[in-house]
Amino acid sequence: MSSLTATPALGPRPFDAPAGGPLGLIRRHPIAALLVLTLGLTWLLEIPRVLDARGELPFAFPFWGVILMGWMPGLAAVIVAAATGGRPAVKTLFARVLIWRVGWPWYLLVIGGTAAIWLSAVVVNPLFGGSGLQLPEFSLDLLIGLVINFVLLFLVNSEELVWRGSLLPRLQARWSALGASVFIGLFEGLFHLPLFFQPGSDQAAAGLPVFVIGSIAAAIVVSWLFNNTLGSLLLIQLFHIFANTWITLFAAAPADNVATQWLFNGILVVMAALVLAACGTRLSRKSPSELPVIVQPEVLAAAASA
Repeated sequence: MSSLTATPALGPRPFDAPAGGPLGLIRRHPIAALLVLTLGLTWLLEIPRVLDARGELPFAFPFWGVILMGWMPGLAAVIVAAATGGRPAVKTLFARVLIWRVGWPWYLLVIGGTAAIWLSAVVVNPLFGGSGLQLPEFSLDLLIGLVINFVLLFLVNSEELVWRGSLLPRLQARWSALGASVFIGLFEGLFHLPLFFQPGSDQAAAGLPVFVIGSIAAAIVVSWLFNNTLGSLLLIQLFHIFANTWITLFAAAPADNVATQWLFNGILVVMAALVLAACGTRLSRKSPSELPVIVQPEVLAAAASA
């Protein structure tokens, strides 16, 4: 989709930012800035955390460091929004988290769909030598722990402010939703690169090629969700957190994790193919002008004077 013909559903108001210096550089190259800041700021804390998990850090990585690390992508999104659109752009970014009136079927799809994807992988793993689904023993402590874990993940994980809140609307102003999703999925997979060196992590079990392919497939599915729920970051965040919750609750046995991760990512690829078959490269039945996009002010000015 051409950025000159797109109607921005989400875009910064006119903002007189400095042309020079770091902010000027971010304003001219917001996509590159989002990627560099997100990976750089996060890895600055994630690498020591992985070293601690490997027993190679001379001190224990603090819990507050985990919380701070979770908000590094959000910080990157805020910096770029402020540089390109000022306070209004920052408010618009966070306003997407408050879009909740999208219809109850979407909530059921997010909750049930994420459970179905992971449980299918666990149930099928006996075909590849696994032990199948191991149900946890229900208890009040388990329920309380899940609720606390869900709330903490929701409040601490700020990734979606970058991937869908900032990158996807910008890229959809230039490319098709499919092209934008492949781009985001690639970097979303590489974002977890330090975890491939952490023993016992899901990323290490999947391996880099499989994990990145799964990330691209998941990005296609999530873009479809985003484009059909008015650009709701709330729904996207729930998708992300519920997926992690089911993986924690119905964890595969350690010996089964490699097969289960391969199956899990394979199911994501099948889902992405179904979405593409149903909706095409726009990942939505809406017209291009209805998709959430961000068009830079200088692009709008060029279009107006053309």
